[in-house]
Amino acid sequence: MKSRIVSALLGTALLSLAAAGPAQAVIILDSTWADQGGADGAEGDGFGAAKALAMEPQFCAIMSFFDGEQIGASGTWIGNDEDGTAYVLTAAHNFGDGNDPATWTYYTRAGTEFTGKAVHIHPNYDANSDETPGYDMAIVELNGPVTDCDTPPLLYGGDDELGQRATMVGFGSRGIGSVGQDDKYYSSEDAAAARNIIDVVEDPAPDGKGGNQLLVDFDSEDGSTNVFEDGNSLPVDEYEGVLGSGDSGGSLWIETDEGWAIVGVNAWGDDAVYGSTGGFGRISTQYDWVKSIFDASFTNE
Repeated sequence: MKSRIVSALLGTALLSLAAAGPAQAVIILDSTWADQGGADGAEGDGFGAAKALAMEPQFCAIMSFFDGEQIGASGTWIGNDEDGTAYVLTAAHNFGDGNDPATWTYYTRAGTEFTGKAVHIHPNYDANSDETPGYDMAIVELNGPVTDCDTPPLLYGGDDELGQRATMVGFGSRGIGSVGQDDKYYSSEDAAAARNIIDVVEDPAPDGKGGNQLLVDFDSEDGSTNVFEDGNSLPVDEYEGVLGSGDSGGSLWIETDEGWAIVGVNAWGDDAVYGSTGGFGRISTQYDWVKSIFDASFTNE
C-alpha cells in the first residue's frame, strides 16, 4: 500500500518540481506563525522561531545559491581539501543539462561569496526520469576554502532514519499550512528551518533507478492531514513544516550520539500546504559515491 502512495505522490510532485521557481524555504504551522506575530498585513513577521532555528550553530554549514537576481537553491558545505577547495552537497537538478558550476554564486550562511569550479552529478540521477529523485544529488567544488564555519558537518552513516525527528533548512520564500508558499510571507533572505518526522525510508533499488528516499508529510494541528498510514498524524512539535517545491538541495538533519548529521538532500516537494509531502535523497547509502569525490566525515551509526 505504502509504495503505491509514494509512487502517486512522486508523480504529482515532480510536475510541481519541474515548474519550480525561486527557492521556497519553510512552510510552517498557522498556529506557530500567529504565535510569532504573523497576521494580516504583517505576514512576514511570523517566522522568528523558524529563522532562529536555522541560525543555531549546528547548521552553520548551510549555503544559499544566487543566480544574479534571487536566491534559487540551497546546499551544505561538507569540508575543504588540502588544496583549499571547498565541497558543497546539493541537488543535481540545480544545474540543468549543462552541469555548469557558474550557474550560481554561492554564499555561506555568514555571507562569504564563492564561485564554482566543478560539479559532480550522482551517476544514478537521470533528469528525464521520475524514478531517480533519490539520487538527485551533486557535489560542487568552490574556488576557495570555507572558513566561517568551524567544523564540517557529519553525514549520517546508519540505517535508523525511520521515525526520527529531523530538521530541514533552506533559504527563500515562506508560507503557512493553510495557504502554502506566497511572496507576502517573504520579508528577508535569511535562512529558515522546520522540523518533521521521517515517515518513510526507501532502500536503493537494485538497479539504482529507484528508491533511496526519505519522505515526510506536513501534518496540521488537528492531525487530519496525515498522508502515510504508518506515520505520525500530529505535528512533531511547534516547528512542524515542509520545504517548498523550489528549495532544491537543502539539507535534512538528525541529532546522533556523535553530533548533528545530514541524512538527506531535498529533491522535491509538492503544494506546500497541510497534507503536502517532501522527498530527500538518502545520504547513508551513498558513502562510496561521496567518498569518491571528497573524504567527508560519516557517522559510525
